[in-house]
This record gives sequence, C-alpha cells and structure tokens, in this order.
Amino acid sequence: MIDQSRRRLLGGALALGLATLTSAVASSGSRLQVTGRWVTGNRRLAPPTLLDGQVLYAGDTTLGLLDPSRTQPLWSTPHALPGAAVFRPRGIADRVIAGSLRQLAAWRPGHDKALWRHVAKEQIGTPCLAGDSLYVGDGHELLAFAANSGTIRWRFAAVADTRISYAPVVAGETIFAGPGDGRLYALAASDGQTRWMVERMAEWQYLRQLQVSGEVLVAGGYKEKLYGLDLADGRQRWTFSAGNFINSQHVADGVAYLWSPTGWLYAIDTASGAVRWRHRTTDYRGGSASWASVMAELVTADGKLYALDLANVLHVLAVDSGEEIARVPLPEAVQPFVLPLPGGELLFGSRDGALFAGHLFSA
Repeated sequence: MIDQSRRRLLGGALALGLATLTSAVASSGSRLQVTGRWVTGNRRLAPPTLLDGQVLYAGDTTLGLLDPSRTQPLWSTPHALPGAAVFRPRGIADRVIAGSLRQLAAWRPGHDKALWRHVAKEQIGTPCLAGDSLYVGDGHELLAFAANSGTIRWRFAAVADTRISYAPVVAGETIFAGPGDGRLYALAASDGQTRWMVERMAEWQYLRQLQVSGEVLVAGGYKEKLYGLDLADGRQRWTFSAGNFINSQHVADGVAYLWSPTGWLYAIDTASGAVRWRHRTTDYRGGSASWASVMAELVTADGKLYALDLANVLHVLAVDSGEEIARVPLPEAVQPFVLPLPGGELLFGSRDGALFAGHLFSA
C-alpha cells in the first residue's frame, strides 16, 4: 500500500524549484506501425537482449536469435531448462547464457546442444557476464565461471540463509555484490578475495540492480532509497528517497531514471544525486493525463526515454527535459519489456509469446 502522507511530503519538498512536465494532449495522436513479427515457440518471454544488432531471446521453452531485417529467426532451440528462463539472456562473441531458477547453461549460437550446464545447489540469481567470466549467485554463494567451459574459478560465501538474487557488477578488476545480508562486498574479480565490505543492514538490507556510472555505484535499496556509493570504499556519496518502493532504476549517460508508485518518474544525476527533472505519471484523481502503473523497466535510446505502462501504453519522454513527446497505445496486450532496435524501431513481446517490431509515427 502506498504511504499517502509520505507521498505528500515528498511532493511538497521536491516542488521547490522543479517544474512538473506533462504534455499528453500534444502526444495523443502517435501510433505504432508494426513492421515485423516472429514466432518464438514460447508463451512467456524474459526481456530480450540486443547483441551486435541482433535480438537474443529466451522464454519458457526456447532460446533463439533473430535479425530484425529477416522474417525468420536465425536460430532457435529448446533450452531444456527445468523451468522458464527468468533473466535477460546474456551473450558475447560466440557464447550465449540463459538460465532458470534451477539451472544455468551456455550455448554456441546455431547449435542445439548446450556447451555446459550448472545445476543449482539452491537457486540461481541473475548473472553478470564480463568478458570470458560469468558471475552469478547460487543461494548465498557467488560463483565465478569460465564462460566458455563452465569451470568454476572461485566461490565466495556471503552470510548463510541469504540469497544473491540480483546481478553483481564489475568495474575494472573489482566485482561488487549486495546480497540480502545487509552488506556490500567489493571482491577481486580474479580470485574472489574481499577488498572491502560495508555493512548497513538497518538501512538497506540488500542492494539490487547495481550499476556503475563513472566513479559511482548506483544501487537500489530494499524499500524506497536509491544510493550513490563510492567505488573506492563504498562510502555514501548521496541518497535519494523516492517516497515509496522503487520499481527499478535505469542508468545511462550519467543519469539514473526511476519510477516510484507515488506517481513520479525521476531523472537523477549520478555524480551528485541531484534531481534533474521529474514527470508526474499518476495524480490519483483519474485525470486524462494519468498513466497506469509502469509495467516494464525503463530504457533509453537516441535521446528518448521509453516507459511502458500496465494499460499497454508506451510513453516516450525527452531525456534532457522529461517532457512527454509521445503517448502510444499499443495494438495488442504485451509482455513487460520494450527494446529499442537500430534504426529507431522498437521490439515488444505479445501475450501469446511472439515478438513484434514497429516504428512510431504521428497519426
């Protein structure tokens, strides 16, 4: 339940010096022209990944690769995972990584047989693929794999009875992880040895969606705070309170974008923590300018921020000002992701498990 008193307090504080930017009327005539559609063999899809101009996808049944300029997928194979693929598939060079909660596996695109599989001791988390190394949580342990062979190079044990569910992140020769034991760990990427550790269980419990922006580690806390932490020692450079639970944060070009259920979308400078702009999405009075709740992770491309809401409406904002420049009702109900493609197209997943691409245009 949203804390209404906190929402009012936050709104009053941030109103000083900040303009509320909405332009729904000007954008009401935009439409999506579908330019391609691909059957994937899945009903449910994890968010896809753009890999060298091609789309890597995974779902409850298959894993595949498609070229947006071609009518048929380049490669599709049953992944034989025990359960649906639950995270965005990862890929570099000739390696593709996908996994369910119970198993992690690697393939060479174009081949049906997996190169290797790792069966979870407890539960697979979201992995980080960096060069030829793959870092992923299995229960309270962080494992470092050789991505080509599946060999485990090292293990790091956090506090027992916790789970490293969110992806760690690599900066230089250091890997950062924030499992649910209230600590932020900085580990040597080469051998997993602890370089430093910060414990703040009372404040953040665990850190999620770690992302590096310059010399700052941007991290979401368990409840309503976004943190800017120093990469050198974990000290807090800044903190931002969203007033309620943060849906997710997207970091690009020195800015962290997030949506809060209090009804605002924010752009926050990752160096200072200052709010660059905010855009109202929900006024709780049912006005015509209100959005439905945001359903997919925010994403940016070519100076635009894309936000997909639960009413299957795509909102397009200018990244420099937060002005809503397009509001696009989608032609069908979609799954919770949107992926910008080269050339300005956007990729969506239909509720029946197909992928479809389209261009935005003014009707």
